[in-house]
Amino acid sequence: MLITSLLMSINQLLPVVILLVLLQSLLKLNQRMLIATAFVGLLCSIVYVQSAAWLSQLFDYRGLEFSQMLLCVIVYVASLVSCKQRHLFALLAIVAVMALYLSHYFIYLVGFWHNTDTAKPLLIGTSLGIGICGSFGVLLLFLLHSVRARFGVYPLMLFLAFNASAKLLIALDLASQIDLINITSNYFDWRAVLVENSELGRVLKALVGYEATPSKTALWLYLAAVLVFIGTSIVFTRQFSQKEPS
Repeated sequence: MLITSLLMSINQLLPVVILLVLLQSLLKLNQRMLIATAFVGLLCSIVYVQSAAWLSQLFDYRGLEFSQMLLCVIVYVASLVSCKQRHLFALLAIVAVMALYLSHYFIYLVGFWHNTDTAKPLLIGTSLGIGICGSFGVLLLFLLHSVRARFGVYPLMLFLAFNASAKLLIALDLASQIDLINITSNYFDWRAVLVENSELGRVLKALVGYEATPSKTALWLYLAAVLVFIGTSIVFTRQFSQKEPS
């Protein structure tokens, strides 16, 4: 139970931490703004969990999947628009990613918390997971600040492009689960190079959406989303630079 809680905490919290650090490094969001956004994100996650039963009955009992797909799209679009130095969209992306991941996390915690046999391992595993994700976030923040100081904002936009595009792969997988689209049966197998459930595999999955056995459909969607994000963000950055007073 302890290991399960630890892995669950890392899987659900690390993507939130990474996106938050990426947007903070890119836009230099102030502390008060981040605290308020975290509070709103937690509140939205709780409301989303409470509304899950109602949502699941919509659209022929596919409403929950559609809502999760919508959150994935919101994260991608809001992250992209935030490259135009729109702080409001960056905060929207953080709230959306918190609702997407923390809703699963809350369900897991509530499900096992009332069991006296699992409460202690759950608490220890959760605490360790939070500590690992927090430490990783601090290290990533210093790394990204160093990268920005030396190479500018474009490497950060590249990282953000990979991270945001990975959310569209989640939407693609959800669409496949409810038979909305048919994913090609041709898959790549990179497990001989890096297993998805390894330590590095988990970090890369949270950072850039790494999958050990991606379909060709997922790969093409990912590449297209990354290219669109990079191209559009470069245009936004140049437009913003031209508007700045000389």
